[in-house]
Amino acid sequence: MGINIKHDWQVQLLRQWELRCDGSPIPLAGFTKRVVAGIALAGPAPLEAIAGLLLPHRGSGEAAGKLEVEVLRIRNRTPGLLDERLGRLGLAPGVRVDLDELLRTADRQTATAQADSALIGELLDAELLPGWGDDWALFYRERVRLFRLAALEAMARHSLRLDEPRRAAFAARSASAIEPLRESSHALLIRALVLAGNLREAFSVHEDFRRRYLKETGAEPSVALTCALGLPSDAVRGPGQGCPDAHANTENRSATEGGC
Repeated sequence: MGINIKHDWQVQLLRQWELRCDGSPIPLAGFTKRVVAGIALAGPAPLEAIAGLLLPHRGSGEAAGKLEVEVLRIRNRTPGLLDERLGRLGLAPGVRVDLDELLRTADRQTATAQADSALIGELLDAELLPGWGDDWALFYRERVRLFRLAALEAMARHSLRLDEPRRAAFAARSASAIEPLRESSHALLIRALVLAGNLREAFSVHEDFRRRYLKETGAEPSVALTCALGLPSDAVRGPGQGCPDAHANTENRSATEGGC
């Protein structure tokens, strides 16, 4: 009777591709890498669906046949990596995927209003499959990028509410590095700098973003960016362009609350 040896499989999709078994890297050919990555991102799903994702320019029968051959090769080369139960193709239970671990950690920390500095740094450079130009890789990369931005901004807002401006600035600055023309990230950064007492830097960030945004888009950023300074926008942008309700509900213009 044979012994069923359980291996520790790890799939890395962030920063660079890598497959590890019991801590050792497993080299794979180009298409095989894409099959494992596609299954990790889109599975568990019917084989035909994965084939359509990875081979969109081939007929459905040809794509499914090519993928079926590749799946057999992967099953023989890396036993225990794939799960094909119930006619669905996915990674086997227990296979660790760095993207899944990052999403779970970020969801947990944003839900509990925590913002770990190590996680903020990880979200900053967690690009999915960098350099891969396949349409499906670009699609998932953009989804992950948007998640990273949303998580970082949520952490910045939570930190502002907890009166932690340095951590808020770190999270907001990281988000603005991912998307340099994202106004909401820069507004959060400005609020964090104001709360920390760094008014000179807050004005510098405001003016730098305003110039870049105008140059790239031909339009001024919204008045919310100036409101983040805690001033009516006509103090910087000219009369007649003040924050909405600039003279009402003054307490709502606090730099920690995200509004004018």
